[in-house]
Amino acid sequence: MMIPLAFFGSSMGAGEILLILGVVLLLFGAERLPAMARSLGKALENFRRAARDLTHDLMDSQNPPQVSETPPPRPLPSKPPSDERKG
Repeated sequence: MMIPLAFFGSSMGAGEILLILGVVLLLFGAERLPAMARSLGKALENFRRAARDLTHDLMDSQNPPQVSETPPPRPLPSKPPSDERKG
């Protein structure tokens, strides 16, 4: 299982990942790991939602809505004109 990481210039194997997880376990303790994983999951979900919304907004701005050539129908008057002005 090799995970390519561009900023390291190489790939990380299972041994390196286990070493990092062991150091994290020693630094933060077993009680705080579930809360940290939960908050990391929520942050990733928010990031993905924001990226998806941004993608949709960019796609919508590149494809403006189509304008129809026929004008919309004129609304009918709500009440008939009154004959009060006739004198």
